[in-house]
Amino acid sequence: YYIYEMGNNHDKALGTAFSYLGYLGTSTKTAEEIKSELYKMACSFNVIATNERVYVYVNGLSDNFEKAMALLEERLADAKADQEIYSNRVKDILKQRSDAKLNQYSNFNQLVNYAIWGPNSPSRNILSESELNALNPEELVARTKNLKNLEHTIMYYGPLSEQQIKEAINKNHAVGETLQPIPEPQKFTELETTENKVLLAFYDAKQIYMAMMHRGGSFDKNIETSRNMYNNYFGGSMNSIVFQEMREARGLAYSAGANYQRPGKPDRPYILNTMIATQNDKMMEAIETFNDILNNMPESEKTFAIAKERIITNIRTQRILRDQILWNYLSAKEFGYTTDTRKELFEEIPKMTLEDVKTFQQKYVKNKPFTYCILGDTKDLDMDALKKIGPVTTLTQEEIFGY
Repeated sequence: YYIYEMGNNHDKALGTAFSYLGYLGTSTKTAEEIKSELYKMACSFNVIATNERVYVYVNGLSDNFEKAMALLEERLADAKADQEIYSNRVKDILKQRSDAKLNQYSNFNQLVNYAIWGPNSPSRNILSESELNALNPEELVARTKNLKNLEHTIMYYGPLSEQQIKEAINKNHAVGETLQPIPEPQKFTELETTENKVLLAFYDAKQIYMAMMHRGGSFDKNIETSRNMYNNYFGGSMNSIVFQEMREARGLAYSAGANYQRPGKPDRPYILNTMIATQNDKMMEAIETFNDILNNMPESEKTFAIAKERIITNIRTQRILRDQILWNYLSAKEFGYTTDTRKELFEEIPKMTLEDVKTFQQKYVKNKPFTYCILGDTKDLDMDALKKIGPVTTLTQEEIFGY
């Protein structure tokens, strides 16, 4: 892997550039010829942009590693722009966007993103239709060719020795004489949750999807054991309090869950989120019940014992293997750990009591304000009841999707 600490938040055209790359040939090979060569070698490669990282990878049969790596480098350095291919790629992107608006979960996901970030969000930070059509394909290819000039980390898992992999990299991997630092990203900030409010989006269905979101504090290693224990006890499985109360005991949900979610980056906040799918006419009962169990958490020693044993059993039986060793190492290092992050869990969870979970719940969950995200058929919803929760804002698809 070549890992670049930049992504669409740094340049919103990167995702388009790298998806376009997969359709391009070079000055000596067509895209089909490259695909055929990789197939014969039992290898694959790709370039992917997430919001915060770019991953360039090659994997497959180790005997053909250097050949595949050389072919990857050839495409990165010598990709040939093609206007017709790009025009077709734009049509594909616009079709995918149109299809996303028809999908209930995609609408719900975008509504939740809007609740967390507001209108200035990573998920809305995309090229508009006019920007896509105006882009010169050569500009996209230039982004690919410039990767060799940017600082990056190389990660390898396989049978080659350290010396062999160094020699392969030195032989095949093109880098600029002076590597440029990664540019600054566009800043996105999660919204503070200071009061109850309701965000409503229309979707023609007989059931609603609803989430309740609260922005928590900054990442804190000292609460991670308690956080894990709370999540497993309260909202982590079919044995959890949420599932048992919302679905099994009261029949209020098709699915339900809750999580005090760790941030993806150490400089980001925790997010307390709940999710429920229920019938339109059960919305208010579901909201009232969820708030009740959030604020007055049911206490069950039996459920607590099951949750505790589940965590310990998972650690005992889970094996981090192959390249996952490296990904776990990078994540632990980023969050300030010097050991496997499960080590502390394994040592501390057996000592925990239900009272510890209650203490966490009272400090980080109880009586917190929420942004309520509701996706459903608005004509079937009790709008007067929703207004009693907090100010109601109805959002259009264009507002939540950004197009």
